[in-house]
Amino acid sequence: MPGYLDEDPPGFDGYEDELDPEGPSRADIERFGDAEHACPSCGSEVYEDAPLCHVCGHALEDRSGGPPLWAAIVAVVLLGALMMLFVF
Repeated sequence: MPGYLDEDPPGFDGYEDELDPEGPSRADIERFGDAEHACPSCGSEVYEDAPLCHVCGHALEDRSGGPPLWAAIVAVVLLGALMMLFVF
């Protein structure tokens, strides 16, 4: 039965390049191409605001959520020294 399956839809350029058919379209890549970086786990290009890598699932968001441990220790030591000055 000849018909719509014999021809590619308008705008379809095939998947002969390395684009993932499940991933972003070529137009999206061209539009937002400068907003990407490499996944530290697998090296694939992912959007900067993506929470996970779409290839390997690596979490890309920084989840530390606070100051480094050394800063907290220094603050406690300084506060303790200041209290010792006023007490003695």
